[in-house]
Amino acid sequence: MNDAYKHVDHPTIFHELLNSDLPPAEKSDARLGDEAQLIIAAGLVTPSWALTVASFHISKTPEILQNLRKELAAAGSTSTKPLDWHKLEQLPYLNGCVHEGIRLAHGIVTRDPRLAPDTAIKYGEMVIPPNTPVSMTNVDILMNESIFPNAKEFIPERWINNPGLEQYFVPFGKGSRACVGIK
Repeated sequence: MNDAYKHVDHPTIFHELLNSDLPPAEKSDARLGDEAQLIIAAGLVTPSWALTVASFHISKTPEILQNLRKELAAAGSTSTKPLDWHKLEQLPYLNGCVHEGIRLAHGIVTRDPRLAPDTAIKYGEMVIPPNTPVSMTNVDILMNESIFPNAKEFIPERWINNPGLEQYFVPFGKGSRACVGIK
C-alpha cells in the first residue's frame, strides 16, 4: 500500500474506504476484493442481464418495438436528441418495458430470511413461533400467474394504469431490506 489513494481527483468507493476511520482489518485486500465483487455483481451483471432480457423481448416482438419507438418519438426523442432521465421516467410504455425486463430477469433470486424475535406471527390459521426464519424467493411472486397472468410473457401493458401491481414488483426485495441501488 502507498499513499497515492489519498490524492486523487475522482475518488471511488475504494478511496473512501481507505481514507475512512474504519479499522485496518476492514481495509484489507480481502475486504476491497469483496467490495469489488459486490459492485460488479450488483451494479453491472444484474442490470446488464435485465437489459439483455428486455432487448430480446422487444426486438423479437415487432408490435412492442413499434409501440416503444412511437412513444419515444412522441416525447421528442431522436437519435441526435436523447431525452433527459426525468422525462424518460414519465413514459408509461417505456416504464412497462423496463418493469417487464427486470421482472423476467428476476434480480435477486436468493432467499432473504427474516425473524420476528419477540412475537409470534399469525399467517392465516398458522402461528409461526418467535425466532422462526421465514422467507421466500422473489421468483415466487414475479412468476405468480394469479398476479401476473401469462407470467412468462413480456407484456409491458400490464404496468400501464395499474398502480396496484407495483406492490408485487419485488425483484430487488421490498421495504427495509430492498436493494439500496434500486433507484
